[in-house]
Amino acid sequence: MLELINVTKQFEKTVAVNNVSFKVENGKVLGIVGRNGAGKSTIFRMILGLIEPNSGEILFDGKKIDSKTLDSFGFLPEEGSLLPQHTILDICEYYASLKLLPKEVTLERLKSMLKEFHIESYLNMKAKALSKGNRQKIQFIISILHNPDFIILDEPFSGLDPVSVEELEKQILKLKEQGKTIIFSSHIMSHVENICDDVLLLNHGEALLYGNLKEIKSKYMINGEPAKSFNDIFIDKVGEENE
Repeated sequence: MLELINVTKQFEKTVAVNNVSFKVENGKVLGIVGRNGAGKSTIFRMILGLIEPNSGEILFDGKKIDSKTLDSFGFLPEEGSLLPQHTILDICEYYASLKLLPKEVTLERLKSMLKEFHIESYLNMKAKALSKGNRQKIQFIISILHNPDFIILDEPFSGLDPVSVEELEKQILKLKEQGKTIIFSSHIMSHVENICDDVLLLNHGEALLYGNLKEIKSKYMINGEPAKSFNDIFIDKVGEENE
């Protein structure tokens, strides 16, 4: 179980995350939602030890996260990078080797996942030839090649067309069925409704809502009526995007 306890992160005069607390139970999916700049990526960077919080605690199974724990995590960054002159196989073998995954296991898993995304022919293709959406698929595959039990996905649907979004949702739900613990961020509420058990709504670093998604939807009232969707709740809490 991952737990953040009263975590705050400030960059000079800007408070990016302000006294945020939440838990991610084993085998559950938590969606962290908010507009761009809400603090989602900052939370992920703190969990991964890339930056330190100014205050508060971040615990995994009751202990501070160390390098050994991080080796068991899977992470899809919002802005990934694939070496353009290298093939998908070479890139995946490199990242898998960092997790001490044998080449034969890497190749077997990679071929299987490429098939599930209907891009089997990309195995020996250079990264520079891929569209943004297909690069995103490859980066997702890299993040789970070592079969992690805890997975962080930062805006995983970025750059994907509707068909690819459906494929990726299917893969995330498959991981959930396997008992993986997943956090993902998004500013598109339909993804949250399709995948999440729990949800954390951030706005300018503040936690506005946190809890079980179904319970929140069942209790939330807008103008005296039950909310029809989490998107309606999102707009009610943070306003329209152009405001």
